[in-house]
Amino acid sequence: MTKASNIIYYSKISGDLTELIDFRDLMTQRALTDNKISDRIVKEDDATFLQKEITKEILNGRDKLNICRSHEIINATTKQHNYFTTAKITSSKLALNITLPHSIVANYFLKAYRTTRLTIPNMHISPETIFEVKKITQTYAFEKFSLGFTSIENGRLVGFSLSVVPATTGMKGQAQCLITTLTHDSYIVDDGAKYFDVSSLIANMSV
Repeated sequence: MTKASNIIYYSKISGDLTELIDFRDLMTQRALTDNKISDRIVKEDDATFLQKEITKEILNGRDKLNICRSHEIINATTKQHNYFTTAKITSSKLALNITLPHSIVANYFLKAYRTTRLTIPNMHISPETIFEVKKITQTYAFEKFSLGFTSIENGRLVGFSLSVVPATTGMKGQAQCLITTLTHDSYIVDDGAKYFDVSSLIANMSV
């Protein structure tokens, strides 16, 4: 198991749902509880294959939609299920904060500051909860990040996220804001700029 967990730890984790789920933790748990999975992971490609299997399992029966490049009207499903579309962004000379408009209980996942990962299960979040996404006094305060929230509804994982990631313009150093929404029927990746002013989120980001 030690070998499998080491391979998982040092494997590249990217792609679908990684803004919502700590795949390293999830894959390690699978390997701990299933010797067949543990024995199968002998190189990095095996960890990548396991991640793809888990992703396929979660997305089974859901439509995957990437509408970032679409100029269509704002997606109604995203607007209904992703609370970041109506979140409040406040800035000061030192920090940039986000607050959500509703009270929820969800599993919180932060991906930031290079290898930083933080998961808080069953976190109680209210409009008074402050998520500090930039602070000039912190190391790596202007690097890409993701804030994700998931819960189980009727036996299925659902959730939503906000991420600042490298832009797809091809120009080094440019950032974009993505929002993803996982419902019972779909997994939607969209451009946050369709829903709110993202300029303060992507300004000066080192991506």
